[in-house]
Amino acid sequence: MPRLGAPYIWFKVALVAGSLLGLQLLVQSVITYYQVSRILVIAELRREAQRQVTLLARDAVQVGFQDPAKLQPVLEELRRDAPNKVAWIRVINPAGVTLVQVGNPAGAPATIRRPQAGTGGAPPPADIRSTEKGRVLVTTLPLRFGRGSFVDRAMRGPDRPDAGAAATREQQQPVRLPDRQPDRQPGQEPGRGPGPPPPLPSVEIALYWAGASATFGSLLSNLIVSSSTALGLVASMLLIWARFPNYVRGKQLEQQTELARKVQTDLLPPPSLTFENVDFAAECVPAWQVGGDFYDVFSTPDGPIAIVLGDVSGKGLPASVVAGLLLGAIRSSPWFHGSAEHEAASTQLSELLRTRTSRERFASLFWCYYEPESLELRYVNAGHPPPMVVSRNSHGAVEIQRLEEGGPVLGLLADAVYRQGVAGVTDGALLVLYSDGVVEATDASDEQFGEERLRAILSQSAGKPSTEIRDEILKQVQLFLGKEQAQDDLTLVVARLQGRPCAVSQGEGRLASHAAS
Repeated sequence: MPRLGAPYIWFKVALVAGSLLGLQLLVQSVITYYQVSRILVIAELRREAQRQVTLLARDAVQVGFQDPAKLQPVLEELRRDAPNKVAWIRVINPAGVTLVQVGNPAGAPATIRRPQAGTGGAPPPADIRSTEKGRVLVTTLPLRFGRGSFVDRAMRGPDRPDAGAAATREQQQPVRLPDRQPDRQPGQEPGRGPGPPPPLPSVEIALYWAGASATFGSLLSNLIVSSSTALGLVASMLLIWARFPNYVRGKQLEQQTELARKVQTDLLPPPSLTFENVDFAAECVPAWQVGGDFYDVFSTPDGPIAIVLGDVSGKGLPASVVAGLLLGAIRSSPWFHGSAEHEAASTQLSELLRTRTSRERFASLFWCYYEPESLELRYVNAGHPPPMVVSRNSHGAVEIQRLEEGGPVLGLLADAVYRQGVAGVTDGALLVLYSDGVVEATDASDEQFGEERLRAILSQSAGKPSTEIRDEILKQVQLFLGKEQAQDDLTLVVARLQGRPCAVSQGEGRLASHAAS
């Protein structure tokens, strides 16, 4: 991982904190769901069990049973009315003996515990068991009957080995009430001897867990939403963590690109310069932070003024590196000594690109030098959009001359041949160089700015200073683009060529001697 500064360390800490919070949210959501759902389901099943036992007691009294067999239809009807809720029901006596049952119970009857003093509001005992059809909650509740019924008598004392037989004999005896109740002692129930009241019969009822959990489906939906949110947060943190080294590297490259942009800007001359015979204005607007367009202007030791504009294929850092290479080669070559040197230097530049760069790296180049004494412009156009020389004829009409002499683009053909062209200019003529990003600027309707619009601007502005012409052309290109982003670098050079020395503008640029250095 790249070396981190203080801001990135805090960013890393924030990623760790976000991941931990996401995990905590996930765990807390799951725990809360299971705790809350378990409490709610158990409470719901307890209420349903109490309701079923209340129905059982009511129906049992209505049938007026004299033996346990009469409870069987009642139990079956209860289970038949709620087949997806009731797993089994069985009536048991205090000794744990099953008197009657429906369903297939899992396990022995639950141990019957008498309620302790002061616990009258405590919930009935419950047990969660597993069956073939799923989990069930087993609840044991007292079956409250009127005193003197068969069940009341049967539950009193079948604790001897023959308790079942005794109970059967008692079933066959009619129930008789004494003519007179003896005087009761304190704490004694009517019709019973001294001591605590006999224990009540109990009903063990098993209810399916799924029958009540479906009622709380919204809890599961909330769990899914909160869990998905937590997982999304953790996944996002992990993704950012995985991409964090690339992010840091990208920030470092961004800083390096900004530095390269500054270096490239420093390599180019100022936007406005005034030499002894040339008033120069230029602008380079890269589509990215750095680009492949470049321009240069400098005074040669022999007196001519050199003007250069090039366009390297591609964009970004690779193109800017090749542009810097060409700038250095152009400055170090004696191409302005004559036509032979100019043509040979063009071939050498083409071979340099062809042999030292990949095949997709080529460049168009227009480079020329202006000789004020002879009012001649000597140039080589290596596959670049033809620059224009704007002047007025003897009748005052604007004339535009295209400079096309030269050869192919640099870097494509082996031993490419170039020819120097010579253009005679009038005193005060305007030389306009531009990259293809100017004329090929495309608006939202897929229409290009085109050379005709450029010619129209030059015809209307031919007499203005070079800086104003430069600004007007760039303004019209931006208006034409509207909200669309330029897809290529925009580079424009406007130079006023004079046969006599022109005044040096204060604060506009460097002197010729300074530019040559």
